[in-house]
Order: sequence, then structure tokens, then C-alpha cells
Amino acid sequence: MKKSILKKSAYLILFALLAVSFSGIISFADAAVNIPKSSRQTIHGRILDGQGHPLVAQVQVWYEPITDVVPAFGPQKSTGRTDNLIAMTYSNENGFYDVEVPADTLLLIITHGPEWELIHKVFVIGRNQFDGLQYNVRLKQLYNLKKLGWYGGDPHSHTLHSDGYQYPSALAKAMQAVGLSWGILTDHNSISGGEEWHSTKSGHFLPILGNEISTEASDKAAENGYGHMNQTFITALNGTHPDDANIWARAVFDGQEDVQRMIDATHGQGGIITINHPFQSWDWAGRFKSWGLVKDFDAIEVWNGDPPHSLTTSTWDSSKININTWAVQAWFEYLNAGNRMPALAGSDGHDIYGTQAYPKGKFYWTTTIGNPRTYTQCRKLNKQNLEKSLKNGQSFLTSGFGPLLLIKAGKKTPGEIVKVGEDGILKLKCEVLANQPLLKTDDGLRIIINGQIVKRLATGTDLTFKTDVPLKIMKDSWIVAEAFGKWPMYAITNAIYVDYPPYGDWENPVWQNPVHAQEWNKFKAHPAITIPDGPSSWKDSE
Repeated sequence: MKKSILKKSAYLILFALLAVSFSGIISFADAAVNIPKSSRQTIHGRILDGQGHPLVAQVQVWYEPITDVVPAFGPQKSTGRTDNLIAMTYSNENGFYDVEVPADTLLLIITHGPEWELIHKVFVIGRNQFDGLQYNVRLKQLYNLKKLGWYGGDPHSHTLHSDGYQYPSALAKAMQAVGLSWGILTDHNSISGGEEWHSTKSGHFLPILGNEISTEASDKAAENGYGHMNQTFITALNGTHPDDANIWARAVFDGQEDVQRMIDATHGQGGIITINHPFQSWDWAGRFKSWGLVKDFDAIEVWNGDPPHSLTTSTWDSSKININTWAVQAWFEYLNAGNRMPALAGSDGHDIYGTQAYPKGKFYWTTTIGNPRTYTQCRKLNKQNLEKSLKNGQSFLTSGFGPLLLIKAGKKTPGEIVKVGEDGILKLKCEVLANQPLLKTDDGLRIIINGQIVKRLATGTDLTFKTDVPLKIMKDSWIVAEAFGKWPMYAITNAIYVDYPPYGDWENPVWQNPVHAQEWNKFKAHPAITIPDGPSSWKDSE
């Protein structure tokens, strides 16, 4: 009996010692559990298409609701949230995705581009929720623009071969995940990623090699650089010192004459040259400063990375301007001068995961691949047809959130010339296609002729809007349409050119610089704003 009592006492003592030893792990009082630092809270699942096949798509996680943020860079130290975007990832070839999330109220966005259904799902993640939340989805394809000859792409992107964060193959996968059919790699003054980039070509994706001529000023020049220009469909690298081991020293310019030589050298290779983010305000070197002093560039990037031009001022730019608004107005001025010039939209994406991107603001937007994007019209997608389409402006521009915007005058689409009789009567067919409800407004669709709004059309909350717009045009003109949805939905077309008798003025126009173009070369100077702000803004994200 005594042995039994002693044995029992020994067990009790041993158990007490173990309890004390593991008191940092298990507390019997409150049953608290030690959580390893490496433990993660996750949302995971599988993404399939409407037929049940695995789909590679983009997954975004945002704080809900979004709030004001503070700059993540600059002299002011951040003391609050620097970004409303928590994470971004992509499902794999089998459709599976996993994303680490904090304990908070979150918004999950799943997208495969504006032709597909867009998923918004709110989650509330508990502090000690570590088993993961499973969320499987089937995305429906709402529209198939390829059947109509339209292919979405991103003409401006970067990898770690300059100042991007990923390698070319990862960039190509991300482009396809957001529904793009083509992409142009434009690393700064470099084509070293070209071999890997070209290896991503498939029946579903067309990679094109270019480079972004990023200029610096020599000690002979008065200006700090002469802007950035994308060269595409080229065969060799251009620059004043293209063989320099330092990519940032390959385009040191003495003056505007070097800009013109770069334009001419691009054309000598049969390539296209585009003026990038021409009114960039935060980097004086990246701003174009040769307005009215050079000629024959092929296109203007009127929508670079940032939210669309539908707001003249911004909260995401330290200068409180929207550089895309000014770029659109410059494009309008070149069209009004008689030039057949296309506009492009490119993400200028440096990080496929968005966390290293900008702007940081109180709205569902981040500069990532395919946001914004350019849709081009080709009978068949190949290098030759894509180059022709981009150079002619057979395209429309939209965000990664849509909408899709198609216009037609007679049988002519953007980039083409339509002839009208002496009565000037023309009917414009317009179609807006969205993957989320459009904006109920009297100003949802605008028709712009020669830089002025001539028609404002009301839209409702349907996913589609179609209308025929009667127009009377009594002189050579150009027509552009723009469509708005809930922020940040926005799209704008390239121009349809109207040829009024006598015919032939738009066939081979002689280059003309706008009268006041040279005035735009001063810092923060810009064309006059003729198009008022749109009916929706970032505040609609609240």
C-alpha cells in the first residue's frame, strides 16, 4: 500500500515538473498555445474555368475597407499603413493558389482580365486561425474578343534585366494569368533578357522584344535627361553608347538632336518609337522635353501605370497632378494638328506581385502587369500584324478592370479612315462590355470629336451597353470614345479618321507639331485641358 502511494506521488511530482517545464507552451489556466513565428494564416483554393479546367489567374488581397495611406518612401517616415494592397499571387498550371494573409477583414479579388468574370469576396480572418480558409471558384468567360479579332497586351514592362523584380519567364506567365495575348519587354537600355523572353512564345502568347531608351544628360546639356522612349520591333540596341557595361550610361544625350537621331535610328530598323509617360512629374529625367523640336515619333503613351486620366488632379502624385490627363491632351493636340498618331496604354510594370509598385492610395489600384493594357485588332495575331496594328492605332485602351470599348463608323474601326458625303452624316456604333455593373450616370459614354465632347450618353448598371450615335461632321475630323464604370473602370479608343470632301487629306499627312507644343517643355507645363473629369473617382472605392 505504501509502495503504491509512493509510486503515485512520484508520478504526480514528475507531472508537476513537466507542467512547469512546458509552462511556456501550455498553460492549464487559459489553455493558451504557443504559436511558432513561421506559422501563417492563409486563404487557399483552386481556380477553374466554366468548363472545369484549371485556370491560371491573378489573386489580389486588400484590406477592407481601404483607408488613407502614408508614403512608403521619401523623407517623411511612415507611421501608418503604407499600402492597402496586402498581397498578390497567381494560381499555378493546375489552378491552385495559396496566399498568406493577416488577421483582419480582407477583400479577395480574383481576375483573368476584363473578358472574364471578376470575383470579389470578403473574409474575416481571426487572430488564431491557422488551418487556412479554402475558397474555390469557377470563372466564367463573359466575352471572347479574339473571335472578333481583338487581342489584349501590355507594351511596357520590365524585369530584373534593368530595374524590375522578376525574370522574363515569370513576367510572361503573369501576363497570361491576367488574360493577355501579347506583351513587349522594354527593359531600360537593355535587351539582355531577349533570349529567355522569346522562349515564352506559344500558341497563346506572343512575346515581342523592345527596350526603353532612358536618357541622361551629358555635361554639355542644360536639361536633366530628355525623357524615356520605347523602341519596339527592333533588331539591335540603340543609344549613344549602346555597348557601355552600365545600362544607365547608354543614352547620354547632349540635346534634342540626339532625340531625333534616336527616332530616326529606330525607323532605320523598321521599328516603332513611343514617347513614354511624357509628363512624368516625380522624375524630371523621365519627362519628355522635346515637344515641338523633333518629329516623326510613332505614338504617345497616354496611359502609363497610374490610374486613368479621368481625374485631372490626384492624391497619389506628390505634385497633385494626373500625368495621364496631360498626356491625353497632348495626343489630342497632335491629332488636331493633322497627324495620324496612335495612343498606347502600358502598365510600366516592374513587379508582378504589386507590392513594389506604385501608386499607393485610397483606391483599388496598383501598378501591375496588364493594368492598364492595349487591345489591338488583328485578323491573326503574329509579329507583323501586331506591329501594323500598333503603328496604325487599330486599338483601344482599358484598365485591368475593364471595360471593353468597341466603336465602328460604317465598316471602319479605330485607326482607319471613313469617308463621309457632303451632307456629313455618319452613324457611330458603340458597344461597352464589362465584367461588373457599369455606372448609372448620364455621362457613362462620351463621344469626342477634335478634342471636344459632342455627345454624353447615359449608362445603367447592366454589364453591357450598346447604342448607335448619329453624327454630322462637315470637315476632316477625328473621333474618339471613352467609357466609364465604377472606379477604376475606364476605357478610351484610338481615333477613327473622318475624311470629308475633297478626299485624301488623311492618307499620307505631313508631320505637324502643335503650335504651342514647345511651351510644354517647361517643368509642370502642359496642354490646355479640354476634357473635364469623369463621373467616377477613387472615392467611389469606399
